[in-house]
Amino acid sequence: MTSASADSLRLRDIATAAFHDYALPAIRSELPQVETLITVLITSSVAYGTADSHSDLDVFIVFRTERDYRLYADALAKLIDGLRLDDVYGNVCDKGVRFELESLPRSDLSQLYHHPKRAAQWRQQTEWLLRWFIDSVPIHDPAGVHERLSRVAGQWPAAIRQERQLAAQTRVVTWTSRALLALDENGVTFPALRASCHAATAGLDIAYLAADQYAPHPKWRHTQAAGLLTGHHAAEAALAAVDHLATALASPQDEPASLAETLAGHRATQAPNPHEPAIDWDGCLAQHADAFTDGPTRVWVARERAPSQAFHAAARTAAGEGAHVYLAEEMGADHLRSGERSYDRNLRVSDGLRWLAGQALTRQDSVIQRRRWLYLNFVIWRKLRVIPKAQKRGQPLTRLWYQLQAVEHLVEAWARLHGTYSPPVGNWDARTLSFLEQRQIDMLTTPQAAGALRDTEAFLTWAWHEFAGIQRQLVTRGLVPHTAVDDPLATQWDIQYWKYENLFA
Repeated sequence: MTSASADSLRLRDIATAAFHDYALPAIRSELPQVETLITVLITSSVAYGTADSHSDLDVFIVFRTERDYRLYADALAKLIDGLRLDDVYGNVCDKGVRFELESLPRSDLSQLYHHPKRAAQWRQQTEWLLRWFIDSVPIHDPAGVHERLSRVAGQWPAAIRQERQLAAQTRVVTWTSRALLALDENGVTFPALRASCHAATAGLDIAYLAADQYAPHPKWRHTQAAGLLTGHHAAEAALAAVDHLATALASPQDEPASLAETLAGHRATQAPNPHEPAIDWDGCLAQHADAFTDGPTRVWVARERAPSQAFHAAARTAAGEGAHVYLAEEMGADHLRSGERSYDRNLRVSDGLRWLAGQALTRQDSVIQRRRWLYLNFVIWRKLRVIPKAQKRGQPLTRLWYQLQAVEHLVEAWARLHGTYSPPVGNWDARTLSFLEQRQIDMLTTPQAAGALRDTEAFLTWAWHEFAGIQRQLVTRGLVPHTAVDDPLATQWDIQYWKYENLFA
């Protein structure tokens, strides 16, 4: 982007004045030891220069260490609350001027900050958070934290970039194959649309990697791509294929053949000749992946990140033969195998993998269980709120992407409330979703889903109604306090949602 919108410039000036005229003088007066421990950043659309009249102003105060965060965050939050900034800035946007408190460890950036040469840290890193931090506008950074992270982690190491490109090509093949199979079997259903959307986002990954750029938050990944990737021929070609698929997904037509043709073209463009077909593909997969059987479907899940090229060739061949193949990061398989029990590990393993592995939903540590439910309560609320904004902004792929995720989270919550885990979307049918009511099963497994998703207002009415029913059960069972239902936003820092909200999306 070569220039910032007028709204971006206006909000940047407001955030800078709010910190330097109000917050910093109060810090120097009441918490002087904090001044050198924090970095203050304007982030998201205002920093990217793309803010509009619907945008929030996101300003973060980031502690470099978790120790300092724990020592001073509460006191700093009370100090800032006492400034009554809403009296001055309450009308500048929906949220006014809010200073959110975080730390590098809590925001999933500490490992790369301290150990930028470790490949394992790069493979685990949340990509959009890197771009979020590096593309932010620092307005207070006495320790040079922003400068250091930008310098040591400003782009993918060459080997990591190659790994990610290979993985993205494989995901294009596996997801288009899955979408084509679903279309052939049942038409334009929720599983077919979800697989198609996965194929589109894998294509977006290819586009950003071709330009050697970090992709921004998924909310902006497609809408900002044209501006960010201009001038990169390979990236523009990949983006053109994504745009073509996005148009097909947003079309009101429900013809499976039309979408199937577009998916086949997307696959041919994004992964034209990745490698020779693997002859002994099942033997190769068995060396690197765990196999699960659900009825006639064979599902393979890679055990570790960055598998060999032979595995990728086998995965693509298997997908063409009708098998479902997931990379480890798509399911959290490497974390499941670690055996560690914590809130962080709990969130990094998908419910779909737990279902495939035949795990039973047992009574968990009460603190982890509470935070897990708070996370679901928040993330459903958050994704439903993004949908109308995407609609108003004319972003059909982003709107659909959030609709599909919101439905997955609703099913995840329904399943857990019924004492089980939800299956992967590719395994959804009347049998595997038997914990749901028939009306819900019909919505999720028949072509009526296509029309429901495209009628945004009707979809939101349905989704908010279903979410309200889940929230009532959560409060009645004592799984979350009623205050979390009344104000999900107040729980976002406790659950550290942004580490996890798009792990498997």
